[in-house]
Amino acid sequence: MDWREKVDPLLRQHLEKQIKESFKQKEAFSSSKKPDISQLWIAIALLSKENFDLKLKIKYLESFIKENVQVKKSRNLSKY
Repeated sequence: MDWREKVDPLLRQHLEKQIKESFKQKEAFSSSKKPDISQLWIAIALLSKENFDLKLKIKYLESFIKENVQVKKSRNLSKY
């Protein structure tokens, strides 16, 4: 049995995704003296990028909501 099959099923899909995504950089990590370590760093970089992108989206959504709340408040105040 492969070690990946022993990983909790809830985590396994995420594991497989990271392996698949990092494997797209095989040419890069294969040229390293320690390809296994380099592949891990690539997976970390992918997670970091995903995290950054999500934070950017959250920031955008927060500012959008904040602007809409302010517009709504100003509309309510202008009624009086």
